[in-house]
Amino acid sequence: MQVEQPAPPADATGPSPQAAQGELSLTLLPCTAPSLADHVCVRTAPPAVPEGFVPYSESTTSILFAAPPSSSDQSGSAPVFLNPVQQYNRDLSVVAIRTWSEARQREKRAFWEEGIRRKRERKRAGGAGGEGKGKGKKRKAEDGTAVETMEPAEGPAAPTGEPAAEPQVEHALPPPPTYKFTLLEALSATGLRAIRYAKELPLLRYVVANDLSASAVKDIERNVAFNRLEPKGVLSLPGTEGMKEEDVKPLGARSKADIDEAKFGKVRVNEGDACVYMYQHRNEDKRFDCIDLDPYGSAVPFLDSAMNAIADGGLMCVTCTDMGVLAGHNYPEKAFTHYGGVCVNAEYSHEVALRLVLNALATTAARYGRYIEPQLSLSIDFYVRLFIRVRTAPKEVKALASKTSLVYYCHTCQSPHWQAFGRVSEKTSAKTGAVNYSYHVPAGPPKGVDGERCGECGGKFHIGGPMWSAPLHNQAFIQEMLEHVDENKKDFATHERIKGMLTVALNECEAPLYFSPAKMASLFNAVCPPISTYGSALLNAGYTASRSHAVAGSIKTNAPRSFVHDVIREWIKEHPVKMSNVKDGSPAKVLLAKEMRHEVSLKQHPDAGRRLLDDVKVVRYQMNPQANWGPARAAVRGAPLAKKGGQ
Repeated sequence: MQVEQPAPPADATGPSPQAAQGELSLTLLPCTAPSLADHVCVRTAPPAVPEGFVPYSESTTSILFAAPPSSSDQSGSAPVFLNPVQQYNRDLSVVAIRTWSEARQREKRAFWEEGIRRKRERKRAGGAGGEGKGKGKKRKAEDGTAVETMEPAEGPAAPTGEPAAEPQVEHALPPPPTYKFTLLEALSATGLRAIRYAKELPLLRYVVANDLSASAVKDIERNVAFNRLEPKGVLSLPGTEGMKEEDVKPLGARSKADIDEAKFGKVRVNEGDACVYMYQHRNEDKRFDCIDLDPYGSAVPFLDSAMNAIADGGLMCVTCTDMGVLAGHNYPEKAFTHYGGVCVNAEYSHEVALRLVLNALATTAARYGRYIEPQLSLSIDFYVRLFIRVRTAPKEVKALASKTSLVYYCHTCQSPHWQAFGRVSEKTSAKTGAVNYSYHVPAGPPKGVDGERCGECGGKFHIGGPMWSAPLHNQAFIQEMLEHVDENKKDFATHERIKGMLTVALNECEAPLYFSPAKMASLFNAVCPPISTYGSALLNAGYTASRSHAVAGSIKTNAPRSFVHDVIREWIKEHPVKMSNVKDGSPAKVLLAKEMRHEVSLKQHPDAGRRLLDDVKVVRYQMNPQANWGPARAAVRGAPLAKKGGQ
């Protein structure tokens, strides 16, 4: 972590040293940040594209990668992996990391202000010898500056005729420092993501772009230079004319971060094994504030080393593209060996995929006395993307068992029943008011599981998990991300989709898993009711209802499945099922024969449109962006470059 004391504003008149020397032609585009009004996104005019390379441009960044052969057994493959479809992933990551960095800045500044206040209080207490000590209160001035107000201590009133003491004395706090952060992209490939981070994250001190492949490292270095982010040398800094490198020290507006950036660059390239590199940064003074894991496949092999290398309160960004394992049903043994939990064969498998990855992250963190706080967990296209904060606290680690559960689900009607691994009880002290927590073994089996067969349809129970059963998102974090996207639409080509998916995630209720009205209707051989009718029935009964970002046309609710089934039974009264199509002994026959156990009203609820986002015009679910859309092929090492003349 880099802490920069605020420097006096530099003289803005006249051209910059680089412009004066004719080195760069810059176009400055405003990129407003809530806490960084002076930040701008710098778009450089890239140099000419060398022969044998293909350019690719995205947001502020243009990169090069070797052109694939025109005719070869490796046709369509390049020596470095790049999937343009995942621009959405990269745009979303920029928004999430910037939102986290600003929240972290506020947290550290509040801690800094509290430290200054306490230090002044101790100084006053010592200087007064314990007499006449006043109380210090912190408030904000009209311009937003933190101001400390001193109130005089209570004591005898001043004698008559003597002037009264000043009631308050204000001491303005010094300008707060700026807390910059370090970032590791452990599997960088082309370096596109790392370069975008360097250009688009105003509080970034530096990013390390690491890759195991020597050819990939060469590509990263080439792309860093192509974007003119290579080290310029400390003598390129203003005010160093005629000096030696060893004599350049932090002075005035020249900070240590400026010197390091000039010496090593803002994008620092490293060739090596990602796990080894992260284990080498496990000491607290070497840890990274943010780690991005975006591998080809599963991120599981990198989780242990990443948990050792991330700073307290840091942000971990994780991508897993092995959805055949996480959300499929053909590889339960592989899901268990990778993520410590069994996947499910149900319509809500994509949310289970998120919970399996969170379980792997939480259990890995717990081994080191750390715990996770999910900020945003999304199932996107053919992968999952998660943003979590990692903190250290033994008390929270103890609560992990209560946030981990098995799910018993019916193979036929897919009714889920949760079985937690722990139970937490709290007791408030009558004397001190302190809350004490105790941890217990839970009772089982869960309610609704009385044997091997489902009480709803008679189907057989299967088991999924263990998996994370606590909330997937931090609503305040998502709200800040939405505000940032609204204020910087021009900086993100995929801003419409980001806004749509974040809006759905923001409005998701915390109840785990979801169902689709179409699936429920098919269980009864009935006509499918509109989603607004289903949502209204849930809201009329006092339950929560929202959409799920994972699957279009799905509903999340805290209602039991018995009520969800009764909604269909009520719907069937007006839209009868053709019983000649229902076979004897079928699950539909069993479900139709059951009596209703709940009172259901299908009357349109006035809040249904808002809860289900029917009244909001956003891109809720993405259509396929291009032909042959999906995971790209892996990189092929040593793919030949295109020959001259196109041969």
